[in-house]
Order: sequence, then structure tokens, then C-alpha cells
Amino acid sequence: MFKKIMNYIKEFLENTPEDIYEFSIVLEDALVDDYDEMYKEQPNATDVLADEVPYICASAEPGMTQEEIEEFKRKLKIEYDKATKAIV
Repeated sequence: MFKKIMNYIKEFLENTPEDIYEFSIVLEDALVDDYDEMYKEQPNATDVLADEVPYICASAEPGMTQEEIEEFKRKLKIEYDKATKAIV
């Protein structure tokens, strides 16, 4: 499950849709619903994602400007990179 979520984030960062709202909802829900399973696989990296990513996702709204989307992506990429480094 951890790898699936990381791939979902990676795909988003590489091929960002025009409206990121749905992505943010799915990701935020996955981090809550699948936390235990993800934690069993990669505890440190899961904690990294669970720390800031839900707040980043909560900042997304329908119809965001391109600048707002780029800021969302920038913040998400930072957390994605931190989680990648925490993988054991």
C-alpha cells in the first residue's frame, strides 16, 4: 500500500491535472484509511507523509489558479522527497 500511495503522488507530480481537488481528497483519505497498512510497510516514511501532507491536501480547493497549484505541488514534492529518504 505504501508503494501504491507513493506512486500515486509521483504520477500526480509528473502529470498534474488542471483541477487538483479530487487528487487532494483521494490522497488525504488514503493517508487516513490506509495508515496502518502503510505503517507496517514503511513506518518512518509513513509518519513523514502523515505529518504534513493532510494539511497540504486540505489547502486544495476547486478552481485553483496555476500559481496555487504550483505552490501545492512544491509543498507536496518536499514531503514526497522526505518520505523517499525515510524509506528503509
